[in-house]
Amino acid sequence: MSVSSPGFAEIRDYLLRRMTDTARSRFEEAYFRDDTLLDRIEAEEDALVSDYVLGHLSDGEKRLFEESLLGTPYYRERVETTSRLRLKVGSPSLFPPRAAAASSADARLFPGRTGIAVAFSLLTLLLVAALLSALRLKSDLSRARLELTARPAPAAGPAAQAGVVPLAQSVVLGTARAFGPAIASLRRATGGAILLSFPRALLSRENVSCTVVLSDGKRVAWESAVFPSKEMDEGDVSLRLPPGVPPAGAYSVLLKAPGAPDRPETLLGILEILDR
Repeated sequence: MSVSSPGFAEIRDYLLRRMTDTARSRFEEAYFRDDTLLDRIEAEEDALVSDYVLGHLSDGEKRLFEESLLGTPYYRERVETTSRLRLKVGSPSLFPPRAAAASSADARLFPGRTGIAVAFSLLTLLLVAALLSALRLKSDLSRARLELTARPAPAAGPAAQAGVVPLAQSVVLGTARAFGPAIASLRRATGGAILLSFPRALLSRENVSCTVVLSDGKRVAWESAVFPSKEMDEGDVSLRLPPGVPPAGAYSVLLKAPGAPDRPETLLGILEILDR
């Protein structure tokens, strides 16, 4: 296909769906480079419909026209309109006898005009309507092209520019202190997650299941799943809280042993969460 200006043969191939996907994409890109392309497509579309109605298409083009286009309401209506105009122009009823012409002149849609003049007037109206439709479509395409070129690209956020996903904010509790529980305060990113860690030495040496509970003194805001301490042989214990959980506030972080009701809870520390 000619990249700069498609010819009428290429336009007909485009209308009949005879192009490959690659050629069709290049052809559609030409809309934005050639302002006259739409007018030439409209002209070739009119010629294609007329050739089909008059029987001037080859067998292959006729089959492509019927398989690809005739099933759509737009082309089916255009074929029917063109066929009616052809029959009307060639009908003997449009040429009444001279004796009856004067008596029936007032009953016709256009008094004093012949059938050919009426058909020509209707055809002119159809062409004008098609031209107006083409101009409107051309204007819409031009406006869309201007909007696309004038629209600024969305600015990428810091995380997108860096190419990384924000990690969970880490909080370490349960460390040895001279007096009072450990207090940790953090400003959590909106919708961010928190990674709670505490020394493994705080777990019981026995085969006891444990959970970590966050409580505001009135209710439990979050509780971890039960985990066996015997499978944690080294390193600190880390638990990831879901994003945005719990809500901003102050919470006691407790280590509980559901499997041992008589075992007291261990206060790991106080966690104060402030949302940004």
